[in-house]
Amino acid sequence: MGKWFLFLIILILVQCKSTTSTNEAATLSYSYSNDSFKMTIPKDWKYVKEGGEDSFIGLYISQTDTLNFDCSRMGYANHLDELSIEENIHIDSTSNFVTKIIWPKIVGKGTTGVYIHSRKSNLNFQMNGRDLSAQNQESALIAFKTIVLKDQ
Repeated sequence: MGKWFLFLIILILVQCKSTTSTNEAATLSYSYSNDSFKMTIPKDWKYVKEGGEDSFIGLYISQTDTLNFDCSRMGYANHLDELSIEENIHIDSTSNFVTKIIWPKIVGKGTTGVYIHSRKSNLNFQMNGRDLSAQNQESALIAFKTIVLKDQ
């Protein structure tokens, strides 16, 4: 009886783990790449190119929300400095980059964004959206972790 009980518990734990991995993988399913960066995004997000003179800018649009981005080799991307106590802030750094991620303390009320600054050049990257739905906020925060800047 004890061996079967232990086997059942292990089976349940393995199933829960694989379901979580499958759900996270389903959230992000499309790899988007251009000359400046690559990232993995949900397949229902559509890319829209915007005109920019000194930087590469554009939008990702879902059915309900919009994220805008700015990738600049001249240091022009917004630093997400205008923050309030309404956002959570996580700052991380490596020898190449400083990364700031923000998200609202109350879902749907505030900015969800990422700012990445190169320590070795003027390259910086910013992407953000306002008042995102819970699903899009979660997807954005996961997608931010997949960003790889090119030509550091």
